[in-house]
Amino acid sequence: MVVMVSVVIPLYNGREYIERSIASVLQQTCQDFEIVVVDDGSVDGGPEYVLRLNHPKIRVVRQPNGGVSAARNRGIREARHGLIAFLDADDEWLPSHLETLLRLYHRYPSCGVFGTSYYMQRGNEEPVLPVLPCPFTFSGGEGILDNYFRLASGRDFPMQTSAFAVRKETILAVGGFPEGIPSGEDILTLARLCSVSDMAYSRQPTSIYYLTAGAGKSVRRILEHDPLDAMFEAVRAASPHKDGSRLFLASWYKRRMSGAMLARKYGLGMRMFWKSFRVLPFQRKLYTSFAVTVFASLTGLKLYDINKFLSKCRRS
Repeated sequence: MVVMVSVVIPLYNGREYIERSIASVLQQTCQDFEIVVVDDGSVDGGPEYVLRLNHPKIRVVRQPNGGVSAARNRGIREARHGLIAFLDADDEWLPSHLETLLRLYHRYPSCGVFGTSYYMQRGNEEPVLPVLPCPFTFSGGEGILDNYFRLASGRDFPMQTSAFAVRKETILAVGGFPEGIPSGEDILTLARLCSVSDMAYSRQPTSIYYLTAGAGKSVRRILEHDPLDAMFEAVRAASPHKDGSRLFLASWYKRRMSGAMLARKYGLGMRMFWKSFRVLPFQRKLYTSFAVTVFASLTGLKLYDINKFLSKCRRS
């Protein structure tokens, strides 16, 4: 049976990227898809470029600027098919991405989410794979990702928004992407999906995640009172049966701690340290992360460069 996929691309002032991202979809080895480009109030001519393509697989829907979550949610509502894949306007897929997702869909029919590994591209550096804190629980190249929370508790995540597809009823069951928050909507949505559904996963990287601030990508703001705190607490409360859900919540507060310390909001950083400690007191990474972040804050060095150096030291 042929399964059609709705590809949702939120677009906000991403004219310099959208040609690449759409081309990567049109070049897929599997052609059973539609593309829904949601113009979220762009003013740079990006939507007009897409309309000029006049491609039968592409639809453009327009709305006033409401943020990336609102754009993705509009795309979900507009989707004509029951399987939805997401692609940020400044990311791209490798040719086998949809083929891989559909293989997972057919092989693991009990799952609601289907994802793959991905490459991270930062500037002119070589693309790298995500660094994960523990092994997968399945053997071979693909399987059911039953320790997502544990894998997502490290520096990187096993999948990101441009690397997964979801059943339409599953994403609707968690309320779609949370609107009205400044950042972190992707992390929260995947966590919510994990709490209500099994995830099928391929270790083969099939997309490229560009670490840019363009195309409407959210930049994580440092808030004294972040609404996501309560949302992540709710995910933990709903997922006591999921491996690593407690560690995942502690990791969220650890990330908040690092962001606050780097912004020299030391009082907030210490409160986040304490919250992470209360959730899971005996986690070595909390203390090492605190020490490395303080060092970065005092020296002005980038946390990314310090972690890269430390990773190189561990391998040598």
